Amino acid sequence: MSNSRHDPRNRQRPVARSKSVYLRRRIIALVVLAALVALVWGLVAAAVSFVQGIFGGGSAAPDGSNANGTVAACVAESILLEPIVGDANANPQASFDTGINPFFGYRITNVGAKECTFDVGGKGTFFTVTSGSETIWTSENCDRTALTSAVLTLKPNEPMKSPMSDWYRVKSSSTGCGAEQAPVTAGGASYHLSVEVGGVVSKETSQFILN
Repeated sequence: MSNSRHDPRNRQRPVARSKSVYLRRRIIALVVLAALVALVWGLVAAAVSFVQGIFGGGSAAPDGSNANGTVAACVAESILLEPIVGDANANPQASFDTGINPFFGYRITNVGAKECTFDVGGKGTFFTVTSGSETIWTSENCDRTALTSAVLTLKPNEPMKSPMSDWYRVKSSSTGCGAEQAPVTAGGASYHLSVEVGGVVSKETSQFILN
C-alpha cells in the first residue's frame, strides 16, 4: 500500500453538510437582508419628508380648518351684523301704520376669507330698541330660559337672514317684554334697532317710524 500523499486513497473526503446548518445560514442571511432594506427605506422616507418640508410638499389642512380638520371659529372682525326692521318675510320697512307691528331680525355675513363657525342661537342674541340715548325695549328683559345655542358654518360673503319675530310696540322692564308692558309713543315717533349675536354687536342701527 502506498503512503504517498498523492495517492487518491489518502485524500480527505468532504464531510457532508448538515441540512440544519444550511437552514440556519439562510435564515441569518434573510434577516440581514431585511434589516438592510428597512434601513434604506427609512433613509429614503426621511429624505422625502425633509424635501417636502422645505418646498411645502406636505399635505395642508383645508382653508378655514384647524390642523385636526375642524372648521375654526369666526373671529369678531370677520362678522358683519345688520339689523332688519320689516315685515314677517324680512322685507325691510321704514314706517308702520297704527296697529301694525314691526318684525325684527338680522342679516349676518362672514366677511373673512375662510369659512368659520359662529353661534347664532337665541341664547346669545339680543335686540334693543332705542330713542335718542334712551333704551326703550330690549329682549334681555324677556324670558330666556328656553333659548339655546346654535352653531352654524358661515361661508365667506354669503349673507344669511335670521327668522323674524314681531315686536308689540311696548317698553320692556324687569317684569318682562311682552304685550302686557306699557305701550311706546307712536304718532310719527322715530326709533332705532340694534342687534347683538354671539358677542358681536351691529355697527349700524336700523331706523323706523311708528305712526
